[in-house]
Amino acid sequence: MKPQNVEVSIITPAYKCKSTIQETYESIKQQTFSNWEWIIIEDNSPDDSFEFIQNMVKEDSRVVVLRTEKNSGAAVARNVGINYARGRFIAFLDSDDLWLKDKLSNQIKFMKDNDYAITYTNYLVMNDKGKYKELRLKKDKATYKSLLRRNVMGCLTVIYDTKHLGKVLMPLDCEKREDYGAWLDATRDGTIAYRLDEFLAIYRVGNVSVSSNKFKMVKYQYRVFRVHEGFGVIKSLWFLFVMSFKKIFNIY
Repeated sequence: MKPQNVEVSIITPAYKCKSTIQETYESIKQQTFSNWEWIIIEDNSPDDSFEFIQNMVKEDSRVVVLRTEKNSGAAVARNVGINYARGRFIAFLDSDDLWLKDKLSNQIKFMKDNDYAITYTNYLVMNDKGKYKELRLKKDKATYKSLLRRNVMGCLTVIYDTKHLGKVLMPLDCEKREDYGAWLDATRDGTIAYRLDEFLAIYRVGNVSVSSNKFKMVKYQYRVFRVHEGFGVIKSLWFLFVMSFKKIFNIY
């Protein structure tokens, strides 16, 4: 039986996640804000992740476990969760990332006190050896125009208010960059995303990071500009250059 009058829906796509999702669950359970539902969308893993997750949360009525009919990727999985969600606020946490205990309470208060439609926070980056690095963002807000030049909104930190925006889905034409496409969609009409200047989440980086993956990410980024935004080739290459330049030299 699902809990009633949920305020925050947490969306988690899951694929072959048995080694990390228990820690993710613990970080949600320790939240000082308690009025949430956690929607896990198991993306048809070839192993027994689905059964593992079901067993992990079987005593917790706040958790809903869904499963895609076939492996479809994070964008489709997240959209299944967003469409199912009943909370006013939509938050995102992947199955290998973590939240600090005041993440929801502090960020929801920040949004309610200021009537903000969408917000994000600073976060910590944890490597495969368990060492942390702070990622402190330097600007207090993000607009559509600024996001075209650099995406500062980490998916695990974002919360949006459906009262203002409705349900913002992940676009399916932004392979591997669907969250970025969603933030562009949410701000295109002039909506501003505001930063809460606190470290409230932990992004886990794997130990595989090769040049070919970087090349692929450039290709995915170009596709956002060319296909999702509908920019011409020259304009798409220009924004790709600007974003790459800002990232290399850590310019916000």
